[in-house]
Amino acid sequence: MKRIFMFMATALAAVSLVACGEKNEPAPARPSIALEGLDITQVHEITGDPMTVKVNVAAEAGIKTFAIRISSPLLTEELLGAIGLSTEMELTAPASDDMSAALSNLGFPAGAEVTGATQLSFDISAFIPLIKQLYNGHERDSNHNFELTVTDAANQMARETLKFHISGAEPKVTYNGDADMWLNTATITAEVPDGGNVAIEYRRVGTEAWAAATVTDEGNGFYKGVIAPEWVEGDGEAQWQMDGASGVFAGQSYECRVTVDGEQVAVSTFETAAGDLIPNGDMQAWSKYTGYAASGAVVDYPNASAGEAFWSNGNNAFTKTLCTPFAEDGGDNVAAMLKGKNTFGIYAAGNLFAGQFRMEGIAGYADFGQQYTFTARPRAMKLRCKATVGNIALLGLKDGELTTDDVDPVSMFVCITDWNARHSVHSGLGVAVDQINAFDPVTDASTDEGAVIAYGAVTLTQSTDGWVEVVVPLNFRDREARPADGSYSLVVSFASSKYGDYLCGNPGNELYVDDIEWVY
Repeated sequence: MKRIFMFMATALAAVSLVACGEKNEPAPARPSIALEGLDITQVHEITGDPMTVKVNVAAEAGIKTFAIRISSPLLTEELLGAIGLSTEMELTAPASDDMSAALSNLGFPAGAEVTGATQLSFDISAFIPLIKQLYNGHERDSNHNFELTVTDAANQMARETLKFHISGAEPKVTYNGDADMWLNTATITAEVPDGGNVAIEYRRVGTEAWAAATVTDEGNGFYKGVIAPEWVEGDGEAQWQMDGASGVFAGQSYECRVTVDGEQVAVSTFETAAGDLIPNGDMQAWSKYTGYAASGAVVDYPNASAGEAFWSNGNNAFTKTLCTPFAEDGGDNVAAMLKGKNTFGIYAAGNLFAGQFRMEGIAGYADFGQQYTFTARPRAMKLRCKATVGNIALLGLKDGELTTDDVDPVSMFVCITDWNARHSVHSGLGVAVDQINAFDPVTDASTDEGAVIAYGAVTLTQSTDGWVEVVVPLNFRDREARPADGSYSLVVSFASSKYGDYLCGNPGNELYVDDIEWVY
């Protein structure tokens, strides 16, 4: 009996040793997922620059399944579906051949190379920066996560999330460099990643009030602002002036800004190209020419030379005072002095105009207009002037209509025209009053030569207190038309007596003009 018990104890011990040996056999290691050279638990910034994103997977028992789930505001089901992918995919068994090919193109393993693998490495360094590029260059503050879940043949699981981030761009506003200096328009682009109630505004540097651009949402955080001038009623019917506070003009510095819900979030500045000059507008260049009288006397000419003739006047041997150079205070600065003259009982007003003067016998003709290329549209013309104004002394052809109790005003006007030739005015000596064809831009919307696109006219009915600045606003009859190339497109005229065409005025009137330029 004793021997039987000993045998049974020995057998049980052996069984126990066998059982213990089977229980202590090591199980396969759990799967692991890691980023090479990076901490997989951290969020990594997508900078758009080359970056290394290599994934290493270990599964001692062999990979049974490998699932990927994508969470991204950009990589949506719709966008991924367009290239054969999905926000949830099984890498061991992609849903289609197209998906398998798309995964491979982006650096992900798929199919047979995944199933059963104990070690797996793949490189998606080219794919991750592409996320930022897909925003069309516009950065948005956003997270882009890739959840990886690996299950091995022993049904052990590892799950890690590759976490990436794109820092949102600061809002900005940029002038597009596309100003049309005739139409006074331009566009501005604002980038506002988070959107909202977006407004784009602008103003001339040095001014306080902001003008609003017309805003269009272009999508993806881009907004387009269109700048255009506001028009106000001018001096005549169906005529307009620009207010100057809206639109863009030549030779100016501007600020532009973008606001969101009324709060400024970005601002920048830009400058426009310089505008045009009026030839010899500073009246510094003078030369001589042979007058129209039979004596051939040499008289003053407000141009550098006959070959650079922009200005003209009715000056001749008998009326030398009509337009002469005047040195202020005896210094180097020169102005034009216009003074009328009574010769043999015939009154001629002091005058200066853009065009040419010609004589046919005893008759004088003022041919208004010069060819001029406008690269920018002005709002007005300004000048410095000094005037002495009195009552009419010689009634001439206005006798019966005016009296010596009436003021003899100084006259100045400017026109933008689209004429195919100069407009000729024959007035004064040898012309009946009903034949005088004085040009009045206020009432003459066009002539036989073409349209008067814009005009400005000012009269001075009293003497000035020394030198003053005068601004002559332009009234536009057409807000879009511009003179054709080669047309006679500019008329400027100054007269010491408004009614000089009618041999009517005051020989004591004087008008000094200088520094004639555009206002933009």
